[in-house]
Amino acid sequence: MERFRNILFAAAGGKEDGAALDRANRLAFSNKARITLVRVVEDMPLAASCFFSKERLAELTAATRAVAQADLDRLVEKLDPAVRAETLVLNGKPFIELIRTVLGQGHDLLIKSGPAVTDSPALAGTDLHLLRKCPCPVWIIKPTQRKPFGKILVAVDPDPTDPERLSLHADLVKLATSLAKNENSKIDVVHIWQLEGESFLRGPRFKMSDEEIDTLSKEVGATHKKWLEELLAPYADLPIKVTLAKGMAGPALIDVIERKKPDILLMGTVARTGLPGLLIGNTAEFVLGKISCSVLTVKPKNFRTPVS
Repeated sequence: MERFRNILFAAAGGKEDGAALDRANRLAFSNKARITLVRVVEDMPLAASCFFSKERLAELTAATRAVAQADLDRLVEKLDPAVRAETLVLNGKPFIELIRTVLGQGHDLLIKSGPAVTDSPALAGTDLHLLRKCPCPVWIIKPTQRKPFGKILVAVDPDPTDPERLSLHADLVKLATSLAKNENSKIDVVHIWQLEGESFLRGPRFKMSDEEIDTLSKEVGATHKKWLEELLAPYADLPIKVTLAKGMAGPALIDVIERKKPDILLMGTVARTGLPGLLIGNTAEFVLGKISCSVLTVKPKNFRTPVS
């Protein structure tokens, strides 16, 4: 994880910041990195202007910012004294202000805590906005994550015919191995594949026998296996477990996650629309809305956020 030298920590204000702050502190210390702790205070609702004068609203805003600053100051006291830290209190929409800070200060990693509620979808609201639109890697850590990451799961989709995708997933594996070294963790790499249009090929419109389709499916599976082996070749000396599964990417990956129960999931998020950054890949969108483990997501190098 040596690549991260300018970390942005998004504080929520409360006990749920603990696990994420501890992780940010350790990473900043080991990398000799700079860390900025930021708290975004949302603007007063428009309805408030009906009940309070401008002066009173200004006082309330100032008081809220003061509380936020005090919270950040307490968090700084928990950091290692050797860590270079600064604080920042902003007003506005959290995901927009966080992304603007990333852009303005050149942060290479955003760390924040995930939802405290464990019986609801893990990621929503600000989290999903960041995963869709933040240009730097986003690391969301569940509040109950107190121990080192014992199990790391990396979801990859390598394709040598798509250099951007191949580079993204090579980056993911590199990050995973670096994290595993720091945490003394086990790594699982999973790749989900399918024969595109298989259900149509087996329909009455195509005059292909089941044997022909099965043979074609095996050939496609062998190709994906070769792609995965080539992706992992630089790490042949590491004890990496590999799962190559056939199925619909989203549901099949959820099945693997539920079976392996990782502490953290690493995956790429790729824009799939003509408006860059407005949507992440369908698989990522599906998976990240249903899991409760910590996640670290990475975007392609040429990703452009719609936030300005």
